[in-house]
Amino acid sequence: MQTASLLHFAAGAALVLLAWLMPRRIAGARHAPLGVLLLDVAPIALGAVLLGLASGRPLFAGVIVLALGAGFGLADYTMRQTLREPVVFSEAVELPQVLTHPHLYLPFAGPGLVLGGALGAVSLALALLLVEPPLWQPRPVAAVAAMALIAAGVWLLLSRERLLGLASRMLRRFARPSGEPYADAAALGPFAMLLVHTVIARAERSARQRALAAPPIVRERSEGGGPIIVVQCESFFDARRLSPLIPRELLAGFDSCCRSASLFGRIEVPGWGANTMRAEFAVLTGIPEAELGYDRFNPYYALARVPLESHVWRLRRAGYRTICLHPFDRRFFRRDLAMPALGFERFLGREALGGSRTPPYYPDPELARDILRVLDREGPDTFVFAITMGNHGPWMAKGPPLDPAIAGLFDPAEIPDGAGLLRYLDGLKRSDEMMQILISELERRGTPAVLAFYGDHLPSLSGAFAHFGFAEGSSDYVIWDGSGPARQRDLQAHELGGLVLAAARRQPPDVDDRGACLARSPAAIAR
Repeated sequence: MQTASLLHFAAGAALVLLAWLMPRRIAGARHAPLGVLLLDVAPIALGAVLLGLASGRPLFAGVIVLALGAGFGLADYTMRQTLREPVVFSEAVELPQVLTHPHLYLPFAGPGLVLGGALGAVSLALALLLVEPPLWQPRPVAAVAAMALIAAGVWLLLSRERLLGLASRMLRRFARPSGEPYADAAALGPFAMLLVHTVIARAERSARQRALAAPPIVRERSEGGGPIIVVQCESFFDARRLSPLIPRELLAGFDSCCRSASLFGRIEVPGWGANTMRAEFAVLTGIPEAELGYDRFNPYYALARVPLESHVWRLRRAGYRTICLHPFDRRFFRRDLAMPALGFERFLGREALGGSRTPPYYPDPELARDILRVLDREGPDTFVFAITMGNHGPWMAKGPPLDPAIAGLFDPAEIPDGAGLLRYLDGLKRSDEMMQILISELERRGTPAVLAFYGDHLPSLSGAFAHFGFAEGSSDYVIWDGSGPARQRDLQAHELGGLVLAAARRQPPDVDDRGACLARSPAAIAR
């Protein structure tokens, strides 16, 4: 090969090497055994080889691979900064959502940087495709055939339980993953971590689904336990814990609810800043994160695609109607598949409730009125699980006018994420109004009822939290049944659902370590 050709090839190879090294640097990956390094570089190298085979142009292939590596690195860095964890394998299910709901993702990474970088990479690749002379004969058909063979091999591996189990055992011995994303990304490299976690999670999943399977429905007649309402409030927590600048009256409804509640306190949730589905799954099923293995990162990714035992199924067997409300895209997080698998008879989304795909989202007070309308229509023995959307981030400076009482709390220019914090507090006030509407109406009706209200995670406002020296990760909850006296108790997320069922039984909480009620008769849940 001539010197010019060698330099041409080396330039493309250097771009591929850079595409591999950038994400490793973000992950803090340094030294590793040779076999682990080869596993980490394999996806990058394979992509470069296929592109080079198809085009015959090493620079063209290098630019595309570099753009993909840089995009992955940006996503990983952004997640580490905003969500306090790296990219994990289950994020793959969210890739289509970046295209369908970009407003939920791009602002965190910077829309200008993402769109500008993508446009620049595409433009440069197209230019190289036109002006770069091929270094060898392009073979696009051979590249497509190779991709098909690789896809068939992956499908065969993932669809054959024996092969999958063998691969999982080999990777455990070879890579020795800890299961913790930060540690594994640093020890193995980010791409090796994703491969290892994907295979092991897939290998474990079938046995876990069989162990957690919901038994067949055998309805028993409900004995008038009254409605049960659980509200998973987006990014809700008692923000007065953040700073004395935030007045007590901001959450007057929450305070009033706590005074007449049976239980209230902090709730330790599995995510920070996002990953709502983790707290959601824990509350609905009573299953601790420790029992989910690698599926704990997103139980809706693949685990909750078959009927799994849950508090929802328990209530359904006790004669309750089970309805989920979420004024947004029902397919987001694939809740359209997960909610029926967890026991919900009906799942009402944006098409039934209304609401916007983009900010400002469906107001929390309106969702409270929807809940009450559902109870009026369905009757007292109804379980409603409502997932709010009104205070979902990102909290941009531009938007509808803020409540003057909120806008005057502090100068947003003096606090990192200050404008976003004000926008969040404005939404938090409406979440508090939602709670007031529900409690007032339930008290007015004077019939037995249980309301639980909790935050799925804290808001992703890292700059503001750091400014105030706030490092806590728990949100807040309250379980109201009108009985009192109020008791304060801090919980794990998986304990909440069992305590709600205990409140519905009008008995002191009797909960096992999974958060499930110990009542033996399904009908006893409704007593």
